[in-house]
Amino acid sequence: MGLGVAPLSLSLESGGNKPSLVVSGHVDETNIDRLVTVLDHLVEEHERCVSLDLAEVASIDTTALGYLVESAGTFTERRRRLHIKDASHAVQEKLDRHLLMDLFCCEAECAGHTCEIASRVCRMDLFTLPSEPVNCGEARVRVRQVAESVGLGGNWLRDVMVAVGEAVSNAVRHGSSSADDTFTVSCIANPERISISVSDSGPGFTIDDVPAFEDALFRENGRGIHCMNALMDEVSFSFEGGTSVRLVKRMG
Repeated sequence: MGLGVAPLSLSLESGGNKPSLVVSGHVDETNIDRLVTVLDHLVEEHERCVSLDLAEVASIDTTALGYLVESAGTFTERRRRLHIKDASHAVQEKLDRHLLMDLFCCEAECAGHTCEIASRVCRMDLFTLPSEPVNCGEARVRVRQVAESVGLGGNWLRDVMVAVGEAVSNAVRHGSSSADDTFTVSCIANPERISISVSDSGPGFTIDDVPAFEDALFRENGRGIHCMNALMDEVSFSFEGGTSVRLVKRMG
């Protein structure tokens, strides 16, 4: 660890409605196992949600974020949640970028003795793949598996798969400039909705430069965005630290 880099620090606080794990410093692939070990212990020892205070986390890398999401998934399988008490800008940016906040409960939902969302079925996946065309199919398969695990299917799921295919194809085609580039997909689903984020390291684009639908029909680029807009309930883009497209579709 370089000079000036704060090491990972963990402290457990009791009191209130739930135990609170306070995390500070830099969280990365070299130390995330310490945090996961504590969370594994807490999910076994407590029958309620566990509060996670990330306000003093200076940074969290993608590998560590993936392990944290897996731990959150373990809590949801036990019909409870990790509760984000507070988060630093660095952590919040990562959670928002990958649409991961649905995995966690918030103060309004978990202020009393019972958590309003802990009993809801929720499944997720977060993965990073090399930016190669062959991996577009794997990304679609993994998103489909998450959706089907909560009972989503039919024409509704077919629309989602088409939109996801467009998003990952764009990430590979436009977000890759070298053989080492990757793209990251996060997917969170419950019986009412599915949220997907596809992120790459590409420079992005200007929304105003996207051709109108009639013009896009006869151009090589631009059709995918119109397709996603037509099939999903929400489509948004972020260009901080690369390009991210966020897709949301609700049942009904």
